[in-house]
Amino acid sequence: MAWRTLRQKAVADDRAEWWKRTQWALDRALDEDGDSKALGLAALDVLARSELARNEELELLDIAWESVSGARESTGNGQHITAQVTGPAALSHHRVRVAAARLRVRLDDRLGRTTPPGTAALAKEAL
Repeated sequence: MAWRTLRQKAVADDRAEWWKRTQWALDRALDEDGDSKALGLAALDVLARSELARNEELELLDIAWESVSGARESTGNGQHITAQVTGPAALSHHRVRVAAARLRVRLDDRLGRTTPPGTAALAKEAL
């Protein structure tokens, strides 16, 4: 009995720490700075791998992905419609798009969904 209680406490503690890290990553993902946004999205991708993330948490990450990735700008075939970004902001913008695509692929895999081909291809690009 004591062993089970200790195990439950350990799991609860682990989940609490997972959520603290997730909150940090969400704050970064929602930042206006592109580099911070890309870092947050990449961290969410790592956190989405964890067994501590149940479907409810993955669905929350999916909502966050939609709000930062420009999902509304996506066409039905997975191609993204984006404004032309030039200069120093172009690399930062690309990092955000790739990190968002990687998170989408991870979430789709964990939630049993199919990733649009354009998103899957973008996820394979270098950050």
